[in-house]
Amino acid sequence: MSDERISPLPLENGKPRVQRLVEELAPVHLELDPPVRDPWTLTVNGLVADEVELTLDGVKKLGDVAVARDFHCVWGWSRPHVNWAGVPAHVVLDAVGVSDGATHVRFAAADNHYAACVTLEQARDGLFALELEGVPLPAIHGGPIRWLQPNYLWGYKGVKWVASMTLTDHMDAGPWETKVGDVDGHVPEGILDRFDRLELAE
Repeated sequence: MSDERISPLPLENGKPRVQRLVEELAPVHLELDPPVRDPWTLTVNGLVADEVELTLDGVKKLGDVAVARDFHCVWGWSRPHVNWAGVPAHVVLDAVGVSDGATHVRFAAADNHYAACVTLEQARDGLFALELEGVPLPAIHGGPIRWLQPNYLWGYKGVKWVASMTLTDHMDAGPWETKVGDVDGHVPEGILDRFDRLELAE
């Protein structure tokens, strides 16, 4: 008997698409070498009350948390229960003050063209990740700091080696968002439903 609460999976070549489960978080990026900066800073600008440049210690002082999130890659794989630690993006946004008219947030990487743009609400659900699986975030995974997208957005919406967060009044899509052809980046409900069921079964 079918369960009508389960949303249909997206179709690919006429067949339901199912994410392949992986045991390790695969590093997916086109950059040859991770950027190196000393010291590393995070610039917060645009439609904010106070434009600031935060050091890593300045970010950490805002208060870190540990979270477990499913990670979904648009290339057809998912890793359930990835353990991260870092500073919730809403904490940083509240600290700088969001100006009236701000609707989107653009996150950009250091020393390359990678960037992603999300709605303000989605940005607040993200995390400035500083640790992965209990150790400082490795450079290959975006260390020392990456903006981790909410689990309901594809992985390409996240930004490794994040160096700036700019609040805007419009969608300012990054390169991968444009190339993929999906600037919104929503993981289909059917996939999210099945991962919710996976968690309930454990």
